[in-house]
Amino acid sequence: MHRHNWTFTTIFCVLINLPSYSVAAEKNKKIQSIDTSMLELAYQQLVLNHTEKTKQLQTQQNHLKQRAAIIAKKQLKIRYRWGGASPKKGFDCSGLIQYSFKKANISLPRTAASQYEKTKRIPLAQMQTGDLIFFHTPRRKHVRVNHVGIYLGKNQFIHAPRRGKTVTIAKLNKYWKRKIVGAGRI
Repeated sequence: MHRHNWTFTTIFCVLINLPSYSVAAEKNKKIQSIDTSMLELAYQQLVLNHTEKTKQLQTQQNHLKQRAAIIAKKQLKIRYRWGGASPKKGFDCSGLIQYSFKKANISLPRTAASQYEKTKRIPLAQMQTGDLIFFHTPRRKHVRVNHVGIYLGKNQFIHAPRRGKTVTIAKLNKYWKRKIVGAGRI
């Protein structure tokens, strides 16, 4: 019996409580018959249930990201404030992101650079509502990622742009596309 098959068989036997079969498999003895329905049940419990749970978690995560985008939209016209992280004091870009996701029960670090590190890289073409989009703007040259927004779909994102501005929805136009560092998914 190949090592891979032996490992697979042993795991299933342990799961379905067939110790004599795993001992026989270990000694390379042939077994005349196996109750395949028990193996199928073990496969369903081990593999298929895991796949279903993964899909459910992804659906939940998508719902929470969309909720964060809705919360961010409620902050439109709140003034920019460097270091700001609340509607009363104002927002900087990462403060808006952290606030919106926290209200949607997702914890994120405080700065754009640390939010970039926390998220999973995705291709720009695969961005969905609630994904984060990261930029490098010329105002702060000492860090690679210094600006962040929440992607809203249809080539738009919401962000707190800079001093003298308010939280706004912007298009991913030529200006912003040149400054993109990457997209991240929570």
